[in-house]
Amino acid sequence: MSSIDKLKEYYLSTPEVKRLKELEHYVDHNEKIKKAFDELKDIQKKLVSSKEFHQPKQYQMYLSLYNTKKEELLDMPFLEEYLELVEIVGNMLKELSNSIEYSMAQKING
Repeated sequence: MSSIDKLKEYYLSTPEVKRLKELEHYVDHNEKIKKAFDELKDIQKKLVSSKEFHQPKQYQMYLSLYNTKKEELLDMPFLEEYLELVEIVGNMLKELSNSIEYSMAQKING
């Protein structure tokens, strides 16, 4: 088994990744959650656009709407835990990537 396979196996066996995979199935197959995510993304686009085009009134309106919709989304079952796990696993992978990068630089530079 290669080093990469061992790393992959290790990460897939962590409790965080296992739970994330369980919740992914729930989130991916829930139409209410999908719709709420789509609405949030649409508002986010409008929020960014209003900021880019220096429209403070629209920006404040979309910011308020975005925060409201985000809270509604986080109130859905398992979603807050899912988003926290996405962040945790993402950070784990960043740490691994940084560690690999550092090790490679050490070997290259002596």
